[in-house]
Amino acid sequence: MSSITDNEQIGREIMNGDFDRYLNEMTGFLIQQSQTSISTKSRSNTFTDMSELPVNNEQSITYQIPIARDLDDILRDTDLALTMTQPNALRRKSFIDPGIFSCQHTFQSGLAGAGFFDQPKFCDKLKAEIKETYSVEMIITKTRDKLNLDNSMYIIDFKSNDQDKNHQALESFQDFLKTIETKVIDDKSDKSTVFHDLCTTNDILDKFIKNFILLDISLPFSSDLTIANKSYLAQDILKLVDQIQSQNILIILEQRCIHLFGLNDIVKEVEKQIEEIKTKYESSMVKLSLEPKQIKFLLDIYYNELKALETNYNDTTIIENLKNGEFIASTYVHDRIESEIITLAALCTPIDFEIQEEAFGLIAHNECINLKNIGRQYKCQIDIQMKTTNKICEIPKALPQDHISNKLTAAAIKIYKNDLVKQKVDLIVIYSTSMYLCDSILKQAGQSVKNEYEKIAKISSLEPFEINSGNLSCRKLLFLPWEINQTSQEAFYQSIRNFISKAIQHAVKTHHTSIAFPSINCEKLNIDKNIIANEMLVEAQTQLLSANILLQINFVILPEHIDIFEIFQAKLESLQRGNLETKDIQIQYSFTKLKITILSNNIEKQEECKKALNYYVQQSISVREHFKQDLLKKWTQLAINTFYRYCFDRHVIPNMDILTGYLKLFGSKESVTEAENEYYREQVKQSEQARLITIAQDIIWAFKIDDKNWEKYPPELNAHIEDAYLTKLPTYQYTDDQFVEYIIDFEHNIETCVNSQLQRPIIRHDGFDLPEYWQVQKESIAQFSVQENSIEYKEIRALFDKTMINKYTTLLRIDRIQNKQWYMQYNSYKSFSPKKNTEKKLFHGCPKDSAELIINSFFNRSFTGINGTAYGQGAYFSTNASYSHKHAQTNTLNDERYMFVANVLVGDSIRGNINMKTPPSGFDSTTDGDHIFVTYRDDQAYAAYLIVYQ
Repeated sequence: MSSITDNEQIGREIMNGDFDRYLNEMTGFLIQQSQTSISTKSRSNTFTDMSELPVNNEQSITYQIPIARDLDDILRDTDLALTMTQPNALRRKSFIDPGIFSCQHTFQSGLAGAGFFDQPKFCDKLKAEIKETYSVEMIITKTRDKLNLDNSMYIIDFKSNDQDKNHQALESFQDFLKTIETKVIDDKSDKSTVFHDLCTTNDILDKFIKNFILLDISLPFSSDLTIANKSYLAQDILKLVDQIQSQNILIILEQRCIHLFGLNDIVKEVEKQIEEIKTKYESSMVKLSLEPKQIKFLLDIYYNELKALETNYNDTTIIENLKNGEFIASTYVHDRIESEIITLAALCTPIDFEIQEEAFGLIAHNECINLKNIGRQYKCQIDIQMKTTNKICEIPKALPQDHISNKLTAAAIKIYKNDLVKQKVDLIVIYSTSMYLCDSILKQAGQSVKNEYEKIAKISSLEPFEINSGNLSCRKLLFLPWEINQTSQEAFYQSIRNFISKAIQHAVKTHHTSIAFPSINCEKLNIDKNIIANEMLVEAQTQLLSANILLQINFVILPEHIDIFEIFQAKLESLQRGNLETKDIQIQYSFTKLKITILSNNIEKQEECKKALNYYVQQSISVREHFKQDLLKKWTQLAINTFYRYCFDRHVIPNMDILTGYLKLFGSKESVTEAENEYYREQVKQSEQARLITIAQDIIWAFKIDDKNWEKYPPELNAHIEDAYLTKLPTYQYTDDQFVEYIIDFEHNIETCVNSQLQRPIIRHDGFDLPEYWQVQKESIAQFSVQENSIEYKEIRALFDKTMINKYTTLLRIDRIQNKQWYMQYNSYKSFSPKKNTEKKLFHGCPKDSAELIINSFFNRSFTGINGTAYGQGAYFSTNASYSHKHAQTNTLNDERYMFVANVLVGDSIRGNINMKTPPSGFDSTTDGDHIFVTYRDDQAYAAYLIVYQ
């Protein structure tokens, strides 16, 4: 080739000379070799890894140019194309005489320089050199490698009439293959291998290389041109690649990089086009003119649509940036995305309304999510303002079934400033969770009590249990765990109420007549003493009303806690005056009113949403009414309280009018249905209880405990036994408080213990003759004034005056006490007792409040304790009215005194002492040996008359 003086001339000569088709074929070669030749730096006969080459060609660049291999591929690609386009007749053919000698050399196509043998020019030149030098014909055959189907191989045959010449030519050829090296060109060295005018010269090669440029263009992180990328940037670049395929430039696409190789001007032009594409799709921030409520609306209601925009437009971030009123997207789609967002955020005038249904207010705090979801169905945003208030529901008072009243229950509660262990009651309650209190009580009770406690506590430390009192004045000790709950104020108060209620219910169930509580250590718990006193006292009265019984309840305050004693005493006095009566027990509940705001970009959707919300509210609630429910008059206070709490636990409000028999239930639909079913169950239960009470009101069943004594069955069990008896059942089976099973045989009047098979006789007592003076009464308890001119009056007054003459100024009245239930119990004891003719008419003096308790209950041992305990811890009576007069404390307002004339079954009596809790075995009462008699059973005495005098 002629010498070249400048780059432009070199380029023309290259393009017009023997390499006129080089560039087109070179592109195909470099693409085929890019994954091996460009990515590996250390391998010979390859380019240095293009990703590590500087883009600016003004910097120092080091290239590894595959001289031998690349040039033979260049020649191969160029001449092969020419050959394939020429007529078959012009293609070269070799004719070898089969009679000459030959030798052969085989090598793989993957070896360095193998590509030369695909070039006709190279092969012709090589063959000419071999023939001129050694007079040997050289035949080059390319075939498939049978051992490796992925590769091809070359078979080189040397043929001549001289075998030595053949071997010389083969050795020369092998030496030639060993000389193939890589040309390294940089700014510091120029190393090359001369190839004996095979195809080109080093000068031509160097000038040729300097007119080409290798350039890398980086792409955004999200672009990946090696996969099926649907981004607009990737698609435009791929279109550009298709358009310039015919130009003399090599383009290699990688994940986030484009490699360009070719003539300088062409590469620069392509680079410019690629940069324009990048600029077009470059992402930037756009600030939107939106109000906070619009942003909230978009993110809440049109989240999916915004997400779709992000998906449709690559390199777009909307949701994350929209919180700040912005979005990021390619420049060319800014206007389009902004327009769509603004359209979605174009809000109509909001619709405001309140949910008026009272029943929904009970469940509203749990329904906000459902309401908002309904809004989303209509492409509306629901903003909810909640106003929660605490309301009070008054639980109605049960109609009095007998004698128990608020006033009487309050009178049965006492406050004492004393040591708990000195209380002479049936039952002392101990916090079993207070180790200090337990240890102190057990130490004073004695070792036998401590042993009994430790034995039971191992088995049932978390359940209430009773043990003997040992050296203490009380009859029994009740250990009851108190689970202090201070998670909230209401939870703590409820834990106090639970403790009081469990203890009282246990005392009633086990037929105790008096119980004593220690006060709570208010200072240690840092709780208001007034609140603790109120909770304990009110719950005590509530339990008495629910149980429909007069149980003496004492709260004992340590003497050093004077302030606590005064607070308890003041609260009790207020309770007794009726200021804190529990006639209407209160339940506090939360009521939530909702104000709804509907936001949307469509007025019709707003109206549809409002209708849907109102429909949902109506479908969520229910109101049920019941009229003329006369059986409500039979419900006990405990049943009413339990039903109300059942309802409130399920967010249902009951409205019950006992007198008219009206019941209204409203709340959530499912909960109202549950509450209504519970009401029906309670109605059946109350009806059954009323029936049993009616059946057994004049019947008493008892079992024999020894040769002389009988024990009556508890009232509820008594009613069930009588019901079974009237139903003509042959037997009746029951389980007692200790979980022991018994079977009653009505035919043989025998009760058998299932476990031990021990038997005891039973008896049914139904013969009650009321006293001849009793009048007709509607209630179970009645009080009638005796006429002064009647024989009845004169007999009672004569008995009174026998020792009281000249000791009083005026006898105001004599009242006959007609307590049917009490008289029935007394008469039953009289009938069962084997000791006949021991009934006496005795006197008992007491204060007015105790007199009211006695009239409506019985001679409770705790009510009568003021008469002293010198002859035993029971109810005191005397044959002398003058003695009882000492204990008939005057009423300071009108100087009235109260004294009972009682019928008392003294039985066998023995002299008593201060330590006696019960009479010795075989005796029924204790005495002073003269006129005083002490009884220990509730049904051993009956208050027949009350004398009121001054």
